[in-house]
Amino acid sequence: MQKYLRDLQPTQFGDLIAMNALFRPGPLKYIPDFIDRKHGRKPVVYDLAECEEYLKETYGITVYQEQVMLLSQKLAGFSKGKADVLRKAMGKKNKQMIDELKAEFISGALERGHAIAPLEKIYSDWEEFAQYAFNKSHSTCYAVIAVQTAYLKANYPAQFMAAVLKSNMGDIKKSPLHGRMQAHGHQSIGSRCK
Repeated sequence: MQKYLRDLQPTQFGDLIAMNALFRPGPLKYIPDFIDRKHGRKPVVYDLAECEEYLKETYGITVYQEQVMLLSQKLAGFSKGKADVLRKAMGKKNKQMIDELKAEFISGALERGHAIAPLEKIYSDWEEFAQYAFNKSHSTCYAVIAVQTAYLKANYPAQFMAAVLKSNMGDIKKSPLHGRMQAHGHQSIGSRCK
């Protein structure tokens, strides 16, 4: 994650929210394109012009469950309820339901005059995305916690490490920060830090 964030060079909080949602098994492969599109090294491409309204903030890449819901409504005429069924199927990795909804999505979108090739690509991307679909509100919460944690760690390192170690009072050496604490010159003695 740190490497990707260095490459991304976030300029707005939305960048952190998107990266948090992308750093998952399914969408992970889209991170290099997300970064390149943000910095203008690759063009922002929309499979259909109608996608721009909902994918502009993520440089043409589907990142959030909400985007799938909104696009399924806009492109294929899904009701809000049907779009939520699709979201749930993706969230639960229900392959059978995802496949059933694909036929409905393609059919509805064809009726609205969209070409088959971009529809197949869009749904294929969604199927990849479904491996670990994330909603924006969860990603936002995690991004807020990450920023707060990074601030505390950078500005109050001793207090931050003490708090983390205290949460592992049973065995400080099992704490993921034990090695970092020693690297910063703090010694641990039993369950205490000096």
